[in-house]
Amino acid sequence: MEIKNSDLPLSYKTIKVTQGRINKGLLAIPVSLIDMFPKKRGTIYLSNQDGSLNKKTFSPYSSSTRECRIGGLQEFYKKYSVRNGDELVIQKLEDNIYRLTPENIFSCRIKKLLNRFENSKTSESAKEALKQAAKIANITLQEMIENEFVRLSNEPVIQDRKIKSNNAKTKREAVPVSCRELLRDLYGGRCQLTNFSFIMKNGEPYFEIHHINPKKGHHLKNLLVVSPNAHAQFTFADVELGFENNNPNEWLRTVKFNGETFNVLQKIDFLQKALSKEMHHDMPQ
Repeated sequence: MEIKNSDLPLSYKTIKVTQGRINKGLLAIPVSLIDMFPKKRGTIYLSNQDGSLNKKTFSPYSSSTRECRIGGLQEFYKKYSVRNGDELVIQKLEDNIYRLTPENIFSCRIKKLLNRFENSKTSESAKEALKQAAKIANITLQEMIENEFVRLSNEPVIQDRKIKSNNAKTKREAVPVSCRELLRDLYGGRCQLTNFSFIMKNGEPYFEIHHINPKKGHHLKNLLVVSPNAHAQFTFADVELGFENNNPNEWLRTVKFNGETFNVLQKIDFLQKALSKEMHHDMPQ
């Protein structure tokens, strides 16, 4: 088994297939993955992308083949043009129900939805893109929100904030819908300094987003969920900022308004920061 950093906002497992298995329409399950599968010979089901199920034969290590494997995959291999050395993402959806997806297709689908999320113009479209990505990844929506927050937080460069001109007037670019959605869901609309919020008439929490450095872009390390009062203090009070490792490109940890110190709640401290891909090797036959 090889473990690599995942370039997707999730951890997942793959099996690297060999030509001998492809020729026989089999998928041998490596020893490192047998706990995902039944202990007795019988039938398992593979889920298609539309949710329909295909019945497949399954044999465990205790069978006469002395091999844990899934049979009847000739059509699957042909449909996706699976070749020697390709990786299949394997997911357990329920007891005896699994999903196999070529990794290139799996990755493409997730990245396409994340791109749609990042370029969404409305909250509804942003949420729907993350919901679909979570369904493909077989994780909860909350897990996808948290993982995407971690992924975007790890982006290395804080870009300059764009300036928009309109009728000879200039203003800084607003926070993208995608960033606002992530921050709202993670912090529940509550100020990261004071924990204050209130519910609007539409049932949504009211909050504002502050750019720590107004000239910088929308990197999550440069954004804070704040109450209107805290937001005004950033503009009009005497402000001192305390960054992690005294680095203004790291997480903000403390804020002083007129000498009064506030600790900054940063959700990154409570999230899984390492997302990985496990590549499991089939044995050649």
